[in-house]
Amino acid sequence: MNESYMSCCDWSKCTFCGNCLMKCPYLELEKEDAVSEIKKLIAGEPANLVFDNCAKCFNCNRYCPENLRPADLITQRIIENRNGKVPYFLTYLINSMPTGSLMQDMYARLTRDEKEILEKWEEIPPSGTDEILFIGCIGRISCYDIENSQVLKDLPKFSPADICCGELAYRMIGWECYSDLVERTLKRFEELNIKRMVCYCGSCYNFFSNILPNVYGKSLPFELVSLYEWMLQKIENGELEVKNPLNYTAAVSESCYVSELGPEFQEILRKLYRAAGADLVELKHHGDYNLSCGCACASARPNKLMRSLIKGQRKKHKELKEANIKEAIVNCPGCMIFLSLTNRLLGKKKWHYAMDDLLGAFGDEITKPLNKRTGFFIRTIMPKFLKLYKKVKYPMPRIPVVGPVPGNWKEKSKWTEKK
Repeated sequence: MNESYMSCCDWSKCTFCGNCLMKCPYLELEKEDAVSEIKKLIAGEPANLVFDNCAKCFNCNRYCPENLRPADLITQRIIENRNGKVPYFLTYLINSMPTGSLMQDMYARLTRDEKEILEKWEEIPPSGTDEILFIGCIGRISCYDIENSQVLKDLPKFSPADICCGELAYRMIGWECYSDLVERTLKRFEELNIKRMVCYCGSCYNFFSNILPNVYGKSLPFELVSLYEWMLQKIENGELEVKNPLNYTAAVSESCYVSELGPEFQEILRKLYRAAGADLVELKHHGDYNLSCGCACASARPNKLMRSLIKGQRKKHKELKEANIKEAIVNCPGCMIFLSLTNRLLGKKKWHYAMDDLLGAFGDEITKPLNKRTGFFIRTIMPKFLKLYKKVKYPMPRIPVVGPVPGNWKEKSKWTEKK
């Protein structure tokens, strides 16, 4: 196991070519500035051009000729330069954080039937199960549709509500928080006797298949595939067929992790959309050269949340407008939420969440699509509104690796029912 974001790489191998910061779609620095900034980052000195403009989108990792990971170096330096305080809302986004968690609050607001599904998903699948579906944080609020899916009916579900891939902890808070959550998740995965895990969420797939081994230094003891790949295999084998074609033309709005997963993953997405009946339009920034939804921009500059979020998204909205595209597909639930929050202000586009649309195209009934759940998120956050910008100090409370998490959804549900 590595001890920090930086320790995944030997930074003495950096040749100071500047490619990572020159080719970045947000920074686009001149060579002299790019070289100066990367030297500052490695030395641990303030690199203000990066700190003020980085979208934490992973693109820079694609351009390093030495296969170093500048994005992880930048993440570490941004966190180190926070002066020991962050707004409470950053910690609130982290699943199972003892000081309060948006995820656990959302689960507590689900219906009784939905909570019974979450409890069912905590159970270890029966012996002889070779393949399971892992859902992830935000996917759990769609538990009713996933549990009753005809497309996914042969996939046993395993997704305890107090574990996750750790993406938000990794990008928002810091290494210790990420490590706690990952170790908690790995402990639960040790209970599984399976050959393959299918990831419902693309972010989970990236963090388990890429960040976990390449940055954290550990690997899962079973094969991992994305649900997109699983579905495409079913189509190619004749086990899935389109029942409700996606009769729309839309741009593919990549999530930031897509550049990490490479051309094969990108092509799987496009084959699925086309197989489901969508006509696709490619934007200037796509694939390995994509744009962020703005969420990671906010984590880079948490004291300027809305300004950073809008700045990160404006370029994407401008590109859609210039291409005269009114609809776009996103494959990341975080992108879906954050782009929906600012949609009226920036672009008034029609955003399609890929997994809902694809499952619907192959015959499922989607009763609560993610692109209609913005109000649910807002209602969950509102009781915490006055607290969101209150500063909290490092170190953060540690997430327990084993045992119950304080303030989990079951505790909150019992309190709500008593009230």
